[in-house]
Amino acid sequence: MTTATLQSRLAAVRNAGRFDDVVIGGFARYIAEAPDEKLFRMNPYRYAAETGIGEREAVDLFLHAAHAGVVEFSWGVLCPACGSFITTDHALRALNKDRMCAICDISIPPEIDDNVEVAFSVAPSARTIRFHAPEKLDFLRDSFALFFSPSVADPTHLGRYLENPVWFDTAPAGATVDAEQELTPGRYVLALPEYHVLRRFTVDEGGGGSALSYEVLAGGQLIQDGEQLAAGKVRMALQNRLGRPVVFGAFADPRPSSPEALAEKVAKLARGSGLNFHRFFTVKELVTTQVFRDLFRAESIPSQGGLGLKNLTVLFTDLKGSTELYSRMGDMRAYGLVGEHFGLLREVVAARGGAVVKTIGDAVMASFPTPAPALEAAMVMNREIAKVGELELKIGLHAGPCIAVDLNERLDYFGQTVNIAARVQGIADSRQIVCTDAVRDAPGAAEVIAGLSLVSARELAALKGVAGQVGVWRYQ
Repeated sequence: MTTATLQSRLAAVRNAGRFDDVVIGGFARYIAEAPDEKLFRMNPYRYAAETGIGEREAVDLFLHAAHAGVVEFSWGVLCPACGSFITTDHALRALNKDRMCAICDISIPPEIDDNVEVAFSVAPSARTIRFHAPEKLDFLRDSFALFFSPSVADPTHLGRYLENPVWFDTAPAGATVDAEQELTPGRYVLALPEYHVLRRFTVDEGGGGSALSYEVLAGGQLIQDGEQLAAGKVRMALQNRLGRPVVFGAFADPRPSSPEALAEKVAKLARGSGLNFHRFFTVKELVTTQVFRDLFRAESIPSQGGLGLKNLTVLFTDLKGSTELYSRMGDMRAYGLVGEHFGLLREVVAARGGAVVKTIGDAVMASFPTPAPALEAAMVMNREIAKVGELELKIGLHAGPCIAVDLNERLDYFGQTVNIAARVQGIADSRQIVCTDAVRDAPGAAEVIAGLSLVSARELAALKGVAGQVGVWRYQ
């Protein structure tokens, strides 16, 4: 991409996202000057910390830049044990199947709340970096970035195997490379880091073959001939049948040596004792971002079963006395006010990291990753709605698990959490915010609630279609 073309794309980003010249200028310099590894799987939150802009603005900037072709999405299921970034080429549509971490040899169910990272890599048309060109990659320098998420908090222990390979090279397209290596007894792997593929082999004192060969097929499939070698000098060969170069390396196997040790590792993960990660942009945050919903409407999710979210905050609003409003003002004037109120609510929701899911008559359904910003949005809505005219809102919020589905080519949510949020809104009075215990007791909610007035003590509400009674709080 020429400088003029890139500048025109960035101008489109600036205008569409209403970013100022400082933000766009800083982003342009970053794209032009940052080292290649910084532009591969970029984290919007890390970019915000490095450049001093707000996190919300950084997220919107990267989404607008992706829409303009300046950056591209990079989707990865993260292994909680080693931090592998296990790529998925079909985005949301492919997130209903478990992934296999080849390094740890464990199955990882994608959980869009927690372990699916949405990163961004610079588009080849904006700037060519070595990660776009396999022939420029080097195993020692680049395998870590290819294998692992850049959001791993402490990566020092992950590199000890990759830093000491027993054999590494780049196989040109259609070529075979081979070498003689002196190998000591132990367990080893040969890996294609670009494809997150590896094959294991052992070296024993007692016997085995003296040669090992591999073939690389379409899609990074790796065929291995032989699994056991005799210690000493061995011959290794790799035939690359792809129409592009492939980077590979052989190193000591990082997987626990015994079934018992592997079982203990899996048990530790089940107890939540995995790696620590820096904050990264999750799929749940993506699908609850207004800019994503506006710009990427064609991005669909699995048609069968949808995607499960462990916790989503759902907010419903409705207008008090809208039928009387139309009767008193007339259809045209009332319709104009209602449309203006939709625009105001959308801005309030988007500014706090949420997204309007849909409108139903005069009602709005919105989603947020967590309860605190949803409560803040509700508070601001009640305050700002007076600017529109003779309108008063009723607002209800609930948080819990739900299912994201593709409905009429738009992302929507279903489940009891949505039902409860709608019913809670139904029992709100004019200018009231009614929330459930799940919202009120969430982290960060107390700070928002401090700016509200409690209308009455906690009450137990019988909601239509909901078994038992639900604890709710009324604020104004």
